[in-house]
Parts: sequence; structure tokens; C-alpha cells
Amino acid sequence: MITIVLSDIHLGNGAGYDIFAGDAVLPPVLTAAARQRARVILNGDTFDFLMNEDPLELDAARATAQARAIVANPSTAAVMAGLGEVLAAGGEVVLRLGNHDAEVALAEVQAVLRGALQQPPEVAARLAFERGDNPSLLTVGGARILLAHGEHNDPWNRLDYKNLPSAGDGPKFRYPPGSRLVKTLLNPLKRGFGMRFADLLKPDFQGAVLTALAVDPTSMRLIFQGNTARLLWQLFRKSGEGMTFADGEEGEGNLGIADALDQAGLSADERAAMESAVDPEGAATFADEDVLDGARFKLARAGLKLYAAAQRALTGTTGDRYFDLRPDDGEWTEARRLADKFAADAVVLGHTHSARWKQEPGLAFVNTGTWIHLMRLPAASDDDATWLGFLDTIRRNPSLDAARGPAAPLVTRFTGLVIHEDPAGGALLQLVEWQAGAAPAVLASGAVAARSTAAR
Repeated sequence: MITIVLSDIHLGNGAGYDIFAGDAVLPPVLTAAARQRARVILNGDTFDFLMNEDPLELDAARATAQARAIVANPSTAAVMAGLGEVLAAGGEVVLRLGNHDAEVALAEVQAVLRGALQQPPEVAARLAFERGDNPSLLTVGGARILLAHGEHNDPWNRLDYKNLPSAGDGPKFRYPPGSRLVKTLLNPLKRGFGMRFADLLKPDFQGAVLTALAVDPTSMRLIFQGNTARLLWQLFRKSGEGMTFADGEEGEGNLGIADALDQAGLSADERAAMESAVDPEGAATFADEDVLDGARFKLARAGLKLYAAAQRALTGTTGDRYFDLRPDDGEWTEARRLADKFAADAVVLGHTHSARWKQEPGLAFVNTGTWIHLMRLPAASDDDATWLGFLDTIRRNPSLDAARGPAAPLVTRFTGLVIHEDPAGGALLQLVEWQAGAAPAVLASGAVAARSTAAR
């Protein structure tokens, strides 16, 4: 049995927030997996329960309704049917939780998902669910392969598994700060100001905020009203207090936005102009629009560079290999830590939306990437005129709607990990890219020896 590991698919309900881009690619991949009687492991954020207008509370009835809306979306329905094919053919499907689909822990939601497989109950019952409070350890050909979504090392998105129930309401469950920021900031930016690009700038929240400021500073003061305006204060000053979303809630700690703003290099006049623009009680006009425009450009370039650094988007005109697969030192250090702690020969993560590959004697590290749209940015070496033109395109068409004229280009790279058992012992890992109408492309591959012979 081969194993296919996919992460960060982000299937939504089709109601305007969706970022899933693999409609034409993922269902055929699953049909092919069914023919091979494969094991398919969905390693977190398969669904996105944050893309709606509902309050951010773990309510079983609300979560069930959200799940029904998600599986009713034709894009999601086709993927669920493909997973059903895998099970019907004798394969396996394992669905692990991520920080955008904590609701999948609920038995009520699991029943909706099983019903969407379009299979008899005895087949649908074989759909397996796994929480993410501990990693999964696969043994393939004697090699130990660790799987985790990856939010465990991200304090902004780490799930409160201690209070996450397996059925019913979760009154004590507290969504992580990143989820609340999606609801409080990113969703309103998309809904009220058409800033579709903001959601695509995840997982770098600071970059999304700086870019939104550059596109429309007044959007911030309209979104942050009342007590939530305290969050906005961190755009310019670190208060030392935790920022909160509602009276009585715990502080969120430092959002890191003030630090990001400092790195943008605004002059004193530019900072003052931008601070006035987002002040909930400030004026809507400015004495010197040139100063504000200069601030916007610096913020946009700083924000998009933060995103580019997170994604390693080094795009050229051809788009060939527009992502660098090499992990940074922090990613590799975390992979090494997990491997040592759990005696693993390979570590497989998701969460960051960035495909990664690195192998050294005794350890292979893979990030399986994502199935959403991503923005193609100017190169870091491009001149100011190029970046100004890019910013102007976003400001004129923040919804990225081609029908409205020129739009910032989007790119996709649908990647995942394919694991084969080596008849001679150990496992063969392949980081694969799928494209519509083309054979899968192997971006990187390597053999992992059986544990009894692996050199640690």
C-alpha cells in the first residue's frame, strides 16, 4: 500500500471566502489513489470552518450546520466523493485535525463528513479521524515516519486540545489567537472592503495587516471599533499589555505588528500620517497626501516582503520553481527535535503552506505544502517602480477579480508526499506536484532506511 499525505487543502462552503484552488486536480488524484488502493492521510486544515459569518464559539449545532454547508459546496463534494472511492476500493483515509478545522473533533461533524462520502454506511464507517495533540507515527518498511500538522510549535495557532470535546458543545474550548484574528480582521477585510488578497497572505498575519493598511488605511478604523480598537493600537505602539478581543478575555500578548511596522522604515511624518488615518476618532483627510502615499508604499513593500519570506516566493517571469524547497534553520531544528523526541527517521509537517524538503543522514524533513491560491510577488531585487506598480494593481483591484481589470497574479502548486515501501527495507519518500492534465512531477525524493539499520 502506498501512502499519500496532503495538508492545508482548506475546503470551504463556496460563499465568498474560499481559497481552495484544486477543483480540477484533487478529485482525479483521489481517483488514481483508489485504483492503487492507497492510504490517504489528510494532515490538518482539510476544511476551513473559519470562512463564515458565525460567532467563533464551539457549538455543536452550529458546527454541524457549517459542515453541511461545506460538503454541499460542489468543490468539496467532489473531493469527498473521491475519498469515498478510496475507501470503497479497499484503501484507507485518515483525517487529522488542524487549527482551521478543530470542529472535526466533534462526532456530529464526523457524521456529516461520512455522509458526504457517497458510500454505504459500512464503507463510510472506515473513515478514520485523529486529533493532533500527539503526532502520528507510521512504520513503512521498518522506517518510522512522524506526521503532525505543525501548529503545535505556533503559539498563535496552537489548538486547545485539553478543552476540545469529542461531542457536544465546547464552552471551555478557546480558539487560538490566529483563528480569532481571521474572524476579527481578515474576514471583515474581505467582506467589507473586497480585500481578497488579505486571506492569501496567511500564514503571515503581520504582512497581511501592513498590506491592508497600505491599500486602504481607513478600513482598519472601521473594522476595529469599541474594545477591539485596542488591538489597533499595537499597529503603532507596544503597550506592554495583552491586547483583547472582548471585555474579560485574556490578553493575546504582543501581536508583533508594532515590530513589523518599525521594520518598514517610516519617517516620523509618515508614521504620524498613517497613525492619524487609522485613529478611530481621527479625521478622514490629510494635509499632505504625498506623505501618506509614501507611508503606504513602504508598508506595502514591507508587508509583502514578510509574506514572501514566509513563503520563500522568489518568482521570475516564467514561474519555474517559484518556491525554494529548502527549509530555514528554524524549520530544520524543529524537525530534528521531533525526530529525536519520537525516535523518527522522517518528519512530515504542513501548516505553513510552503512545500519543503531536506534530507541528511538519519533524517528526512518534508512539508507537504498547500492546495490554495497564492500570490505571485515582484522579486525582492525589483526596483521601486515595479513594487509601486504592483501595489497600485492591488489597490485598484483588491478582490483580484479579472473581470474588473488587471489583477495581481495568483499561482498554485499542488503538492503532497507519496510514500512507497522499499522491498529491500525502508521507505521511499517523494515530494510530488500534481497539475491538471499532466503526469505527477517528483520535486524531490529520497530513501529512508529501516530503523534497525538507520544511522541516527
